[in-house]
Amino acid sequence: WANIVEAAGQSSVQHSCSEFFISNFQNKRGEIQSTMEANLRSKLGGDPQDPNDFGVFAEAISLQLRNVELPIEYDDAISKKQSAEEDIELARTQRKQEITKARTEFLAAEQEAQRILDIAETEANVLITEANLKAQETLFAFEKEAETLVSVKESLNLTTTGVLAYTTNKMLEDVETLSISAGEPAALSRKDEL
Repeated sequence: WANIVEAAGQSSVQHSCSEFFISNFQNKRGEIQSTMEANLRSKLGGDPQDPNDFGVFAEAISLQLRNVELPIEYDDAISKKQSAEEDIELARTQRKQEITKARTEFLAAEQEAQRILDIAETEANVLITEANLKAQETLFAFEKEAETLVSVKESLNLTTTGVLAYTTNKMLEDVETLSISAGEPAALSRKDEL
């Protein structure tokens, strides 16, 4: 009789287990225990709703679900899934870090490019300003030279050729030592033009 009770008990436990998914053994232990106990009572003592089912003439006092041993394959699958989830989360974190690093490098490069552009624009503006000032200085010098020559031409009543002779003589008088080599018919003196 003990063997029959044990077989009936195992059958009721197995039948109860078949009503749940394997993942429920992690999060629905109380519900599974209650179902096992109800099925065990029915199997041992008979079904109260069926007058012809007397069970095996035994009574279940209580049932405590403990030491749930899941198949090794299930444990391995759970471990692999958890490891995969951790790897995915690690990859997400690393991706965020790489994106942040790339954005930081991009912003630094953008700022450096702007700094270089600003320096180039400043240097270009300085060069343009210097060139404009030099051009104004040169233009001013030529204007003053032209005014001086016109003033000399009018005050000495000279022709254009006379102004050239005057300018040549002024240049030659400022030179300390002068050596001139000229071929014929070169006119070195312009005194007749004055």
